[in-house]
Amino acid sequence: MRFLFLLFILPLLAACRPADPPPPRVGVHTLPADRHTLALAAEGGFDAVVELFSWRQIEPTRDQWHWQLPDEVVAGAAYYGLDLVVRLDQHPAWASDVPLTLNAPPDDLADYVRFVGRVAERYRGRVLGYVIWNEPNLAIDWGGRPPDPKAYTDMLCRAYTAVKAADPDALVAAAGLAPTDHNDAEAMDERLFLRAMLEAGAGQCFDVLAAHPYGFGQPPDAPRSANNGLVMARVEDLRALLVEHGLRDRPIWATELGWTVDRQGSQGWQAVSEEQQAAYLAQTLEVAAQRWPWMTLLAVWNLPSVDGPGGERPPERLPADFLGYSLVDPEGRPRPAYYRLQALNRSRPRGDRPQPRPTLSADAAVRVPVLAADAVVHLGDSDFSRPWAPLYAARNPSVVWRGVAYVPDEALADGRPWRLSLLAMQSNVWDNYLWINGRRLEPPLPVEDFGGQWVRVTWEVPAAWLQGGPNELALTIGRTHPLLADLRFAWDDLQIKDAVLWSVNGER
Repeated sequence: MRFLFLLFILPLLAACRPADPPPPRVGVHTLPADRHTLALAAEGGFDAVVELFSWRQIEPTRDQWHWQLPDEVVAGAAYYGLDLVVRLDQHPAWASDVPLTLNAPPDDLADYVRFVGRVAERYRGRVLGYVIWNEPNLAIDWGGRPPDPKAYTDMLCRAYTAVKAADPDALVAAAGLAPTDHNDAEAMDERLFLRAMLEAGAGQCFDVLAAHPYGFGQPPDAPRSANNGLVMARVEDLRALLVEHGLRDRPIWATELGWTVDRQGSQGWQAVSEEQQAAYLAQTLEVAAQRWPWMTLLAVWNLPSVDGPGGERPPERLPADFLGYSLVDPEGRPRPAYYRLQALNRSRPRGDRPQPRPTLSADAAVRVPVLAADAVVHLGDSDFSRPWAPLYAARNPSVVWRGVAYVPDEALADGRPWRLSLLAMQSNVWDNYLWINGRRLEPPLPVEDFGGQWVRVTWEVPAAWLQGGPNELALTIGRTHPLLADLRFAWDDLQIKDAVLWSVNGER
């Protein structure tokens, strides 16, 4: 009888045992998430990328929105099957008198809340989570003013409401706080800052707590007492505060973590070798799985672009303090840490991850947006009032535009031709050309009058010119008539928007 009882009851007990938590997402913080870094992240086996959507880049002028780069990030993350976590900060010049060398809350918080809502509305269902601001316990990220946990809580709660109204399923993360023992006008201990936040009611205003558990030169399993408490296990203090305030169910995302190999910079005192960096990052995954089941995302700081959008931001132009933590060296070559994490990522269980892109049928219509209808690009050398947008990339003259289109691999299998169309306004010379992957499309943009009307232009694109994944598009403009050049107009001024690439049997 005892045997029969055990035979019956043991399976029931096993069925009632709580399921093991899913393995954490392993991600990387990109700088920026362009076609280069996204490909490296995917090849490295990462699940997610954390990316800054800079307010000053998206809305550099009040109510003039520049969506091209964030649109490309969202499209690229979807193509590579990467979860996307978006950080929202960096004030534009019009929102505060604080210099752009600092990160300042706006004079009118409603401006930031509106920005957050617009981003969440645009990318509804396509972003895993939004991080509201960055390291507000440092004066450098709070407009040079002393950290103010109550003021940040007000920002967080209002932003939380905006995100949930626009994208209810997206997660809202309270900003990652900088680990520090300082308590002065320049910085506030992150544990005291979080306690003050929670006492001000912040617990109702986030789904996830972001954190920045750096190693400070110590191994990830270093005890809490080591290095005057500046160790990765310090994150356990933040977890304890959540539990103390009845928030045991709130996970923590490590949106930045890592070790620097730069011995010359301001953080050289905590530098490790490249081999130690690789070993410590790999060990972090093991430590987190064993000791921190509430940490559901670990994102390494950082993965910089090998050349950036349009070749404008090579990694050597990033601060040395950033590059010391990077998974690639200043020349863009992967460090040992990248390869070590790649091997681990490919062998570990994946848990709840983005689903692979569905396979297209042979006759499926494929439409790939390149430039949205509300993403106006102005090339030329003249600033005009509306309906003209500011000059592209804030350059004068601005003579080339570049964009990226992510084409599904299987959409090119049958070799059928494609078309590309866009809306153009006031192309006035015969040598304004569009290019795809370095090949020039013919004919050039047609010459128009000066009526300021949008005209649809379409080109045939051979399938052989395209490739699965990222395809680079470019528009180059020509010089005006010499007589006009004498009147200050050296380059043609034109605008484009609503660019789309589609298969011929699809519908525009």
